[in-house]
Amino acid sequence: MHENTIDISIIIPTYNRDYSLAMTLERFSNQTLPLSRFEVIVIDDGSTDNTQNIVAQLQHKMLYRLSYIKQDKAGPAAARNKGIKQARADIVLFTGDDIFPKEDLLERHLESHRQYPGVAVLGFVEWSSELEITDFMRYLAPDGLQFRYGTITDVNNCGFRHFYTSNVSLSKQWMREDLFDEDFPFAAYEDTEFAYRLEKKGLKIVFNKKAVGYHYHSLNLEYFCKRMKLTGISAAFCIRKHPELKSIMLPVDISFAKIIAWGLRRLAFLHKIHKRFFWSSKIIVSYIGGVAEGLRTAHQHQKKDY
Repeated sequence: MHENTIDISIIIPTYNRDYSLAMTLERFSNQTLPLSRFEVIVIDDGSTDNTQNIVAQLQHKMLYRLSYIKQDKAGPAAARNKGIKQARADIVLFTGDDIFPKEDLLERHLESHRQYPGVAVLGFVEWSSELEITDFMRYLAPDGLQFRYGTITDVNNCGFRHFYTSNVSLSKQWMREDLFDEDFPFAAYEDTEFAYRLEKKGLKIVFNKKAVGYHYHSLNLEYFCKRMKLTGISAAFCIRKHPELKSIMLPVDISFAKIIAWGLRRLAFLHKIHKRFFWSSKIIVSYIGGVAEGLRTAHQHQKKDY
């Protein structure tokens, strides 16, 4: 069933998302790239749901090579590193357990690698049509704070801040000496910091908008603010490792963020007047609060959910 030549290895870390993971894995069977030319590696980061049984069932059903690795809860960085070591192909695609691949996703990534050898290839992520997409979700992506595609100024050199592990590929040659930093406390900025180290060694990120994945994950303001606080904590961790990034990761003074937070508590009616301004303010305050907490309490956080 499987040929020896594997063109691309897909690495998917997962934690307690058996339902969306199953749908993601099933959709890889529809790729236009021959099924014998790729493999999918699932790294289960200590799930307590039915993930292991579901993957086992799919291993008998899928006609592509599907591998499964179980680890104790250690975060997506550790999971991806295990996948990198397991990958049989030179080209590795990082994606998520809630990213449905378009039928030609893999061919599009490989097409870019043939055209631009030695780069990382950033694909495009948009909301799955199987979701009810709210105004808030449209605000977040694809050109908002969730995925900032609208800030890409050079599609042939996107910059390390656009290394989104929901849909990005590169050669294993870049990972002989550099892997994801497993010390990051949350599932945030570990991919940015990884790309920053590689960019300093010459890596360029090329954007292929035709390499599409569909995000199957509903989000609301409350959830996203909590997530952005954790992102802020991870940003503080990154700043401690790379102080030169502080002006990028902390563009607003913490004291100013506190003033914004104070004002929002007294101007809650703003969401009725200008929703996007209200959303942006709440999210920025959450993020800055996370940075402030992270700078105060470095190295005291345990690994959390994705």
